Amino acid sequence: MPGPPLAIAAEALFLVNLMLLPGVGFLLLALLWLAKRNHPSPLVRNHLQQTMAVSLRGGAILVGLSAAVFLLGGFSNPWSWVIGVLYFVCVHATLILFGVVGLNQAMLRRPYRYPLLGPRLPV
Repeated sequence: MPGPPLAIAAEALFLVNLMLLPGVGFLLLALLWLAKRNHPSPLVRNHLQQTMAVSLRGGAILVGLSAAVFLLGGFSNPWSWVIGVLYFVCVHATLILFGVVGLNQAMLRRPYRYPLLGPRLPV
């Protein structure tokens, strides 16, 4: 049996934001988080908290460091493009991979902490 629908929805919206509808997926995730962040299930709260925090932190890192690469190197410098695109693709792909693992954990009814960017799990 799949896990709690809200936990699965949170992880699915995280992936939708990264792969299909950037911005729209985040907006839907934020609305879900606002409506259900105090859900009685600790598992649902865990997945909502993790996906929302990593969406905010990951988005800031992706946009911020990409902008820094181009501001420091200039848009006309080909090395800025090499470094900027390589950085963006690697970090973006890593976030997608972690999102797939998070979706799997939600389906298995297990809590999940995104490596590096996710908030710590309660002890």
